[in-house]
Amino acid sequence: MSSSGSSFTSSSLGRPPTYGRTYASPVDSTWTPTSGISTISAPTTEGSLLGVPIVASPSLTLVSSRILFQDTPDERVVYLGPWEVVGSEQRRILWQGSYQNELLEHYLPSDIPSDIHPHTLHSRHRPYYDPADMERYLTFQEPHRIRYTTDEGVCIHDQYIKVRYEFTTVEGSIQFQGDVRRKDLVDFYDVDVIWTNVHGRTDSFGKVKGIGAIQRLKLWRDRYTTFHSLSVWANKTDGQYREYEIHNFDGEVRGRDDRAKQLKLMAHGRRRSSTDDHQHRRFNLAHRIRPRPSPSQQSLDIRYLAIQFTERQGKYVPGHCSFLSQPNRFPVILAINAGSSSVKISVFTADKDALPRQIADTQISGLTAPPAQLTYVRLGETLIKAKEVADEVKSQDDAFNLLLNTLVDDDGLQEIRSKADISIACHRIVHGGDYDRSQIITQDTYHHLEELSDLAPLHNGVALGIVDTCIRLLPDAVNVACFDSQFHTTLPPHIYTYPINPKIAKSNRLRKYGFHGISYAFITRSVAEFLNKDVGSLNIIALHLGSGASACAIKEGKSYDTSMGLTPLAGLPGATRSGSVDPSLVFHYASDVGKLSPASTKHLHISVAEEILNKQSGWKAMTGTTNFGVVAASDDPACRLAFDIFVDRICGFVGSYYITLSGRVDALVFAGGIGERSAKLRAAVVDRLACLGFTLDEARNAKPVTSIVQDLGAEGSEHGILVCQTDEQLEMARLCAEKEDLWE
Repeated sequence: MSSSGSSFTSSSLGRPPTYGRTYASPVDSTWTPTSGISTISAPTTEGSLLGVPIVASPSLTLVSSRILFQDTPDERVVYLGPWEVVGSEQRRILWQGSYQNELLEHYLPSDIPSDIHPHTLHSRHRPYYDPADMERYLTFQEPHRIRYTTDEGVCIHDQYIKVRYEFTTVEGSIQFQGDVRRKDLVDFYDVDVIWTNVHGRTDSFGKVKGIGAIQRLKLWRDRYTTFHSLSVWANKTDGQYREYEIHNFDGEVRGRDDRAKQLKLMAHGRRRSSTDDHQHRRFNLAHRIRPRPSPSQQSLDIRYLAIQFTERQGKYVPGHCSFLSQPNRFPVILAINAGSSSVKISVFTADKDALPRQIADTQISGLTAPPAQLTYVRLGETLIKAKEVADEVKSQDDAFNLLLNTLVDDDGLQEIRSKADISIACHRIVHGGDYDRSQIITQDTYHHLEELSDLAPLHNGVALGIVDTCIRLLPDAVNVACFDSQFHTTLPPHIYTYPINPKIAKSNRLRKYGFHGISYAFITRSVAEFLNKDVGSLNIIALHLGSGASACAIKEGKSYDTSMGLTPLAGLPGATRSGSVDPSLVFHYASDVGKLSPASTKHLHISVAEEILNKQSGWKAMTGTTNFGVVAASDDPACRLAFDIFVDRICGFVGSYYITLSGRVDALVFAGGIGERSAKLRAAVVDRLACLGFTLDEARNAKPVTSIVQDLGAEGSEHGILVCQTDEQLEMARLCAEKEDLWE
């Protein structure tokens, strides 16, 4: 069957163009019915869907219309002009009405709506004439709240109603659909769809005997990631129709049937080159559609397609076998830790529920203090040590690309012969909000993490940038996010709640989250094994002490309290962080603290206050160095003061957590770079805690730390004193090995 011929763009699978505010909000501008001569146009960009103005007539810029009070004496048609989609958690579409200052507000559901679709052949609203023209008529599946305000500010309509838009142009409809979805339409196709266990046009083996029903399939490209998705307007057994959106072409489609049956999605037809109609290749929807920037794959032009949903006696027969389910294959996992000054990759092989085995480790440090240096270790052998790579590396993206090439180009690393051998890319994400476990990164996950970046602008932004790079460079890998905050989702309400207006706190996600959770998860597991105790019976006070430092009270194997709060700034001071200070201090520190810092970018908003307390404080501000080893060894009064402040703040949290745990403490555990290496700091802290029953063995404390967990306590100490070599990279890989949906 021929396509509708309604392609709007070339089907380039490169990164989607970044759209600005194509339709500026008219609320703050002067707009009259006679001002429509200056029509509103989208920028003409390569890959853009729009190249023409959206205009209904020479004298009035109209985009769409809505009917209010339908089938009542008050029925009226509202003609709508430009729109803007605003908000994050509660999204709204703001429409300028046909008269000055009239405003229609369309409230979208709290999640990204997936039920917006054009009326098609089956809609019963419009006969099937021109397939492209049908895109002008849009509806939402469920009633939405519509609020309409007159030019005098009087609200004349505020109800939940069925929403149906009629657009003046197809281009306007496509742009609107994309703004609501946060995606761009690559193309759409009219396809043949057969439900084999319902439709009579198939034989007993599910083979197509004839053409079923004409449906509409759309290929979308996410604006913020390089993921693609398919939306299928499909018929159901009761004669109704519903849109299904498919993101994960390996497994997600299996659960998309309303009848709760497992499905197989296949494509019958050919993918045809737009430049050569004689070159055909099979096209299988079971494969991911990911961007591959090779010149030979710059278009995807489907001219014939049929989708077949099949069921085999209740047993799913996969059309595409996931690499994680192939036998005798140990997937390669990259554990990626991207910071502002360094990028580190640890390489593991793993099997389901087995402890991953590390085979390589590589990192580039000094990104913010050039020259950048590359180190590479394979199976314990250092192959590259502190090699300067300043000419090759200017950013985190450059660093990741160089590290990846270092792994692929190493002939001795037989597990990675090409980038396609990498199965999983696991990312350390500092702020995960309410996520209580690692997440496969999909469009929805990515958008949620973007919204959380406002809570952690100095931390999440870099990691999400590396996620983008991974999607581009490793199109066959599954990206997984492991969160520093997920270990602390067990905090009780009286611990995580701030005493502020609860409505404001909830709407703005203002609460204690806690961080360094990946490290604390590793510490908890390792200490329980060392003490031969069940994790569920373990009570410890753990200290992750590094350039960023925190403390955690772990009760019965779960986080009960922690020193960091809404952001990693709260709690202990660090190399450049102030730690907890009087909140009003920063307003006395400088007069412009509420303004954006010069370090801010278009996508990274940092106030001067955040810049001061996160980057210009700590022992760097007090001593001029971020090296705590220098601070601890120096007799300079400023260094001694910084050392004493650090010890005092640590002991304050330990004492508080000792009471929180009612004195039932199995061990005080030191971890992190400073906790593992500074015997002087450990001795100073434990000396202050002698009143609580902690006694340090000086000889043990002076020995190098060579084991994962090492005992430092003296004989007769009431509580254990341990040091743990935490391994966040291994913990991330272990979380992937234990993640069931990666292995299904």
